[in-house]
Amino acid sequence: MQSSTGMTSSGMVASDSIPLVSIALATYNGARYLPELLASIESQTWPRLELVVSDDGSTDDTLDVLRNWRGALTIRIVSSGERLGIVGNFGRAVAGCEGAYVALADQDDVWSADKIEDMVRALRAQESQRGHALPMLAYCDIEVVDHTLSRISKSYFDQNGKSRDASRLRDFLLSNHIPGCSMLLNRAAIELATPFPAGIVMHDWWLAMVVASFGAITHVDKPHIKYRQHDNNAVGASVPKRVTRANASANASPAVTTNTPSSTQRRAEGRKRQLHAIGQQFTLFSMLHGERLPSIAHKDLKAFRRAVSSTAHAVLFVMRSKTGETSWRGLKMLRRLRPAIRANATASV
Repeated sequence: MQSSTGMTSSGMVASDSIPLVSIALATYNGARYLPELLASIESQTWPRLELVVSDDGSTDDTLDVLRNWRGALTIRIVSSGERLGIVGNFGRAVAGCEGAYVALADQDDVWSADKIEDMVRALRAQESQRGHALPMLAYCDIEVVDHTLSRISKSYFDQNGKSRDASRLRDFLLSNHIPGCSMLLNRAAIELATPFPAGIVMHDWWLAMVVASFGAITHVDKPHIKYRQHDNNAVGASVPKRVTRANASANASPAVTTNTPSSTQRRAEGRKRQLHAIGQQFTLFSMLHGERLPSIAHKDLKAFRRAVSSTAHAVLFVMRSKTGETSWRGLKMLRRLRPAIRANATASV
């Protein structure tokens, strides 16, 4: 990282007027790939960066890698040692960020050198038109790679059927479209969306829902991240079966006979967990923000409630929303969501 009075590789003069960008990194047993991420952050062309790290009780060399880093990158470790899980760990990192803009980082990815500069430019262009008080989020495209950084897909969005145009609350009520590692948020968005409420399913999904409701979301159409997929991903992209089988073979252990669930059972359990998560996220969001939503977002929330209870309204919701699911799958999910939303609503009373 360069000093605040130097010159970036793109010719940008660095001065104290250039805002600080904080990068929130949540780590857990990430020593294997962490040096590559740190090197890519250090190579950023944006001249004012800080890396704020919360560690969730790593038992490998993660903390040693961070403490012994000899580059110019400013690293602050803010963890207390208490295990919080992925949402709490990111929340703790974000709480320690002091910058005007906050990016989220995964411990096993690799960033392009101009990622932060390009993302800040996009957000500042929006702020110049709409003001700094409006919560804003920019996100970039993502290249999906395997553990060796070999390409699996040139775009996370193409591979997973997610939308680059999702921007309204209704687009995020069935699923999230924006992985946290691709996000940059302004201070207004951070102040509105954090601290993360207890019980939310995933922090990046929550951030997208809040900004879609109260602010503006911008897509940067460039793959600024190599999104590494491996056996220990906390959250990952769907990868082709041939890649999954290849990785499994490369990391195979001696065969052990166990009574494991069938693939059909695993899929059924996965669907059940997904529906429960959607219901939980929707219920918490409605409780905390439902009464103060802007009119458009309020309409989206009402449309979703109607879609869960009525097939005709479900069809309308799927037709009008960028759900990140196929039309048929979206309809099936809405039909199955009613008991999950009722259960979450009852539990929250």
